[in-house]
Amino acid sequence: MEPQTRSVGGDKISQMNSIFHEIQTLYDAGYPIFTKDNIRKVGEELEQFRTGERNSGNVIIKGVNGVDYEIFVQSPSLGPPRPNQILGGSKWVIFYYSIESLTTFKLPDLRLFNPQLAYLPMQIRSPIRLRLGYNVPIDEEPLLLPTEEYFRMYQTIEEQWKMSPYYVQLEEILSSIKIPFALTKVIALALGSLVVRSQINKRSFLQHALISAIHSTLVRRSILSASSEKYVQDPGYTQRDKDIIHSAGLTVLDDPQALLELDESSVLVSIAANIPVADIVADTCRPGIIIWSDRARSGLTLNHRVKKMIQNEYTEMSFPHHEECFGNLKMVLLLRKST
Repeated sequence: MEPQTRSVGGDKISQMNSIFHEIQTLYDAGYPIFTKDNIRKVGEELEQFRTGERNSGNVIIKGVNGVDYEIFVQSPSLGPPRPNQILGGSKWVIFYYSIESLTTFKLPDLRLFNPQLAYLPMQIRSPIRLRLGYNVPIDEEPLLLPTEEYFRMYQTIEEQWKMSPYYVQLEEILSSIKIPFALTKVIALALGSLVVRSQINKRSFLQHALISAIHSTLVRRSILSASSEKYVQDPGYTQRDKDIIHSAGLTVLDDPQALLELDESSVLVSIAANIPVADIVADTCRPGIIIWSDRARSGLTLNHRVKKMIQNEYTEMSFPHHEECFGNLKMVLLLRKST
């Protein structure tokens, strides 16, 4: 009898499907993909790279199966930039993976599947951030204005926006909120860089102005205290962005501090984050108010854990649309039910 043979690809597919099934089974049984303790530990590892203490090396990250994996983090490898390609503000970032990402494989080459990495809900990487749609040639040094000038532009855009019909709608919606518990902070995720090379990002300007507007209205309603914080977090912020944001009265947090700050006393705003915010929230906290993109109205599915959280623990309200601020995204406002 001839020995049975099996292709390497077949073995890899079998192993991959077995891991996906294991992760999905754990998830369906209620095991969290994210915990604050795990996020905090990965953040501590990230800080060593961010401060320059390390440029490569092994880190320990806990998998969704509860196993600690020792993973090698490679040093940045940056070739010549392609057209309109630039680095963001942070050289090192955390990549967060949703349950969908952990149970599917979308890369074209099966050989890229790594069984160790497959269990990790977070990884530390040094990415190249793409900035498309800006017309400044990448090989030309941008003509940057003083930070004070950019902040004056920010103020002008904010004041014009406050005179718009949308701002009236926004205040009406926020003024109708009734919530039986005190809130202490507004936390916004991934609002984008304010200045890309030399050009202002008006959508990002408006999204940051939105955070100030939400805060001031809720303070006026006594839902937030006058001393409450306004936090924003985006690894793409440059120092120039941070200076403008500071002038606007907002506090920048480094990843993953905003996720660790999130709790029941928070107002969470997430417009177009490229991290699985809903998965993280469903596993780690229940903010008092959530304003985020409405995946259902956008034709996207919610996993059952997020859907259950929204249906059982929150009351849904419509949120006015503003194309300049949100693009094609539809937003929704969620109020946590009193217990």
